[in-house]
Amino acid sequence: MRRRTTIAALAAVLSFSPLAAQAAPASADGGTSSTPRSVATSTSSAGVDPASACGDLVQLAPVLGSDHTPDGKQITPKPTADGRRVPVIIVHGWVSYDTHSDARDHLFSQYVDRTADPAGGTGYLLAQSQYRSSLIGMLQQVPGAEVYTFDYSQVGSRWVTDPQIGPKLSQAIECLSDSYQQKPVLVTHSMGGLVARQALSNNDSKGRPISGRVSNVLAVGAPNNGSDSAQMIASALTIGSEIPLAGLPIRMLWDYIGQCSEQMDATNTTCTGIRAVDAFRSSGGEALRTGSAQLAQLPWWPDNVKVTAYVGDIQMGGISLFGLNSPRLLDLGDLLVSVDSAKAGSQRSRQVNCEYGIISTKSAETGLVRLMLAGQGNSVEQPADLLSSPCFHEAMLHETTITGDLQRDLTEVLGANTAWHDPATAGEQSAGATTVSAVRESR
Repeated sequence: MRRRTTIAALAAVLSFSPLAAQAAPASADGGTSSTPRSVATSTSSAGVDPASACGDLVQLAPVLGSDHTPDGKQITPKPTADGRRVPVIIVHGWVSYDTHSDARDHLFSQYVDRTADPAGGTGYLLAQSQYRSSLIGMLQQVPGAEVYTFDYSQVGSRWVTDPQIGPKLSQAIECLSDSYQQKPVLVTHSMGGLVARQALSNNDSKGRPISGRVSNVLAVGAPNNGSDSAQMIASALTIGSEIPLAGLPIRMLWDYIGQCSEQMDATNTTCTGIRAVDAFRSSGGEALRTGSAQLAQLPWWPDNVKVTAYVGDIQMGGISLFGLNSPRLLDLGDLLVSVDSAKAGSQRSRQVNCEYGIISTKSAETGLVRLMLAGQGNSVEQPADLLSSPCFHEAMLHETTITGDLQRDLTEVLGANTAWHDPATAGEQSAGATTVSAVRESR
């Protein structure tokens, strides 16, 4: 009984992360689409449909009938003004997964449903009538974007060097860049940013740097320097387990999690059903902690790839009253990843801030509004609280400012020259490239 109570306590801490709630599918398939893909034209030296040629590595995301443009219309992917289509690869985080379907059970597929307040404060949860699209749906509206998902959920507890994670993403980049003759753009979340770093450090099948095949990385909440929260939880449990007698339940829990993590790494099956708990001592879970040897050995972002960081910062405590403004007592980052860790190595960054526990008139007004709207759910727009903060690690993928910035930044990237030509075959391709038209059918 005591062990179950302690497990529940750890689960409560980790449940702030989406990683705890998501269960990876038994198999990674593409989901279903309510509407067929439009006819896409791409250039391939092999004369095949890129989605088929690279289908063992990535999946073309379907356009969902339940995703809409801001004015309520169906999404119809279009090429750039000069007729290009460019692969955009979605890379998920630790013990998460990437499939895109109307079930909306993975983070990139959930409706954009909350917004941070640029003037400070708690942010807001949108009314359901204001929902329009998922982040993937927003990216599919960018001219030229061909959105693919890269799913490594079957080995999701392992570290990025696993052959089915970073090295496999390298293969996907090579395949798509050859098929489209365009440099892919990577859109990553959490450990997906570290997966990208590992992939970009590899060489392609001809011994050339993979980084030369990628134009940009748009990285949301990447723990480039590790996760302080993961490190603190591990340290607390380790120290607690060493306390004579009183530490016995914690030691039993720590050993139990270790056994579950070995099971996760080996078979991708859980003990408790909470993946972030069961994988906490897995190879990936341990490597994600600030100061880990694995992070120290991971190659940094390459100089020839532009990285944009998207960052959340939850600020706690302080006073803003009668002209008196004190510093915030705590800057928690997105709870799992600090601001400095998320920004590390990037050339530019976008950030949203959320404030809680502030003594201010605005805070009092927000509390009163929340009390008045209690029980109405998502039928009305209402203030967010700490647990539903738009600045949380997972919530940034369905927050209006961050997703809007991602959409605008991708539009800028795809508007520039993204062409990729294999130096060894550039002459042959320019003399007679094969253009193929592939109908993207619903999946």
